[in-house]
Parts: sequence; structure tokens; C-alpha cells
Amino acid sequence: MTIINSEKIEIEIQEQKIEKPGAKYLVLIKTNNNELKIYSSNNKPYVRHTEDLGNIVKEKTIS
Repeated sequence: MTIINSEKIEIEIQEQKIEKPGAKYLVLIKTNNNELKIYSSNNKPYVRHTEDLGNIVKEKTIS
């Protein structure tokens, strides 16, 4: 596993509505370091928000 430090991180989930897409969803992860990673899937991405409390990691509710 690689940990990359970045001042800005943008996560975009893109649903492909074009005819016969290669995958139904694209997930783009962009950083201010001009790094871009693209993941594709036919399954809807599941987004989790968690909080590290030092001794446990728990789900965080986003409102």
C-alpha cells in the first residue's frame, strides 16, 4: 500500500450514460500533484466516511 501526501484530493464518481460503455461507473481520484487514478466498475461505488480515534476506526455520519 502506498500513502501519498497531498494538499488537495478530489474524488469524482462518474456514471456512464453513453451507449455501450466499457463500465457503468468511473471513479477518478485527482491530487494537486497532477496525479490521476481512474477505476472502473459495473457496480455502483460505495462511499464510506470513517473516523480514526487512535484505538478504533468507526463509521462517521455525514449530514
